[in-house]
Amino acid sequence: MTTSLHLVESKHPNTDAAAVYDSLVGMDVVKQTLVDELALILDGSRLNAWLKRHHPRGLSVLSGVSRKSHLILLSGEVGCGKTALASCVATPVAKEINCRVLALETPSDIRGGGHVGELSLRITDAFSQASRKTGAIGRGILIIDEADDLATRRSQMQAHHEDRAGVNVLIKQIDQIALDATPIAVILITNRADVLDPAVIRRASLTLRFERPNKDSRRALFQRMLDGTKFSDGDLQELVSVSERAIPYTFSDLTNRVGRVALRHAWKADRAFSAAVLKEVIAAIEPSPLIEHRPPT
Repeated sequence: MTTSLHLVESKHPNTDAAAVYDSLVGMDVVKQTLVDELALILDGSRLNAWLKRHHPRGLSVLSGVSRKSHLILLSGEVGCGKTALASCVATPVAKEINCRVLALETPSDIRGGGHVGELSLRITDAFSQASRKTGAIGRGILIIDEADDLATRRSQMQAHHEDRAGVNVLIKQIDQIALDATPIAVILITNRADVLDPAVIRRASLTLRFERPNKDSRRALFQRMLDGTKFSDGDLQELVSVSERAIPYTFSDLTNRVGRVALRHAWKADRAFSAAVLKEVIAAIEPSPLIEHRPPT
């Protein structure tokens, strides 16, 4: 039985992450909210300095806020930017707090091989590594994708003992980081927030829901996609109009599917990439279907 995990590490700030962060257009409010919350978690001195300036006698609300965990929950459909943002957000946070930040991402096989006690040991190992490796940098973010695999509500009748034990260990590790005031934030990413254990949800200091892009978000996305070409406001408005669907496109639909196909079509025909090419491709590609969420039993 293998309990040791290989966490993917990246040090921030770095130029690659900055480029990815800048490319995530149409979600400015979500991006800034996440950066602000992470900055508060990873640099308590900022809040203390603000408190000293404006409330030197103290502030009652902080007695509850200060006990909040270091957990952030990102939820929403596939292709709406959750994982992409989590993987690069350490760079703007590092710049915001003027301190290096180590991002650590758990592997897709975090559950292991299903052996008795393995899941709990691997969760513990992930947090232990995060604490140890962050010590050399000063600040850290532990990113756990597909969190519904680890934090499914314990009340479900079909929940196996190992799964319930894993949730217990996850909650214990999250609580321990807050208790020790360890400068580590934990980001849980899920497509199915409805199946998460209520105790996990309650511990989140911030829950962000990622939605499929609306008209304004699509306009910003198309504007970025057309950067380097000649286009007008009318072109953008037409793209927004033709991309309106009963089931909206995801960000991934528009960038990885529509954008990629349009680029290939322009290259193959030896013509300039343009709004017209995008419109042709949008007409031929339908949005990804909605994920069916079944209520927990």
